[in-house]
Amino acid sequence: MSVYFKEGVEQLRETLATLVAFNILWNIIFFPASYIILSIYFKLSNSLIPFFPFALLALGTQVMSLYKGFIQVKFRLSNKPYNYLFFVVGYRLLAITISLYFVVSEGLGLQGRMIGLALNEILFLVLSIYIIFKSNKLVIKKEVLKKAYKIVLPLLPASFLYLPVLNFDNIVLERMDNPYEMGLYNIGKGIANYIYVALFPFFQAFEPEIYNHAANKNLKALKKVVMLLVIIVVITVMLFILLSPLLISYLTAGKYTSATKYANILAVTSGLMILFSISDAIINATQKTRKSLISHAISATLCIILYSLGGRYFEQIGVAVATVLTYLFLVLLQVYMITFKEA
Repeated sequence: MSVYFKEGVEQLRETLATLVAFNILWNIIFFPASYIILSIYFKLSNSLIPFFPFALLALGTQVMSLYKGFIQVKFRLSNKPYNYLFFVVGYRLLAITISLYFVVSEGLGLQGRMIGLALNEILFLVLSIYIIFKSNKLVIKKEVLKKAYKIVLPLLPASFLYLPVLNFDNIVLERMDNPYEMGLYNIGKGIANYIYVALFPFFQAFEPEIYNHAANKNLKALKKVVMLLVIIVVITVMLFILLSPLLISYLTAGKYTSATKYANILAVTSGLMILFSISDAIINATQKTRKSLISHAISATLCIILYSLGGRYFEQIGVAVATVLTYLFLVLLQVYMITFKEA
């Protein structure tokens, strides 16, 4: 994505072919190694979940799912929304259809569900490889890999460091030993997450422009796109807070209206998550991925401190507010990194 608007047609073909071919070779090594490590973990942990076929199906599905991502990115950045729509919708509908057949008709339960997902991934793996290599040679260019390595390497630990920001709130809540209030929190979180679900397609629609303007340093156009998205986020969050009492009462049949206080706070978090996606996209578009690593590391440390202190002194509300403060800090930190570089 970071080179799409910088390279010519032939260069892009070589880049795409190289990245996909390298991923295929990588997974020939990665898949069996991961499967062996996973089997050792299952034995040592005395897990009650059967290792076979669930581990094979789960791991295989994850490995095969990578390649359709290249096609989706290509459709989005090349301004082919209908191709993207048919590809994504076709994938979802086929996954549901095949899974239902094995679950309902064959009566295989969870195993049938996972078999259905795996078969669907196989079909789309074949389709993706065909689309990629029908007009590209099967090549691996060292200079492409060298460049990709420098860009991608900081993003690997950055992804792991982002996990506490997403999940540490429930770890803190679980330790409070108040399942009912934790349930209300997660009802509010789930409903507030609708904001993120609703707004993320807007971000994806403008993401190619963000990458284009950021990569080519067209700051004036970039600011217009960012400000438009910020306005959409602010208006959406405000409308949600105004309507949340009616919405939550309707969705929970009037049983869990106490979740409204959590939903309103976590709605702000959902809005900030979209703003974080924007700032992260700008950093990645400029290939300054070390900044992502630094910001994620600082925010992961901060979130653990804030979530813990919020839960200790202000209980569940404190944890909810801590999510807002963490994402606000993360967004402001990345904005500072972006503007500081431009200055």
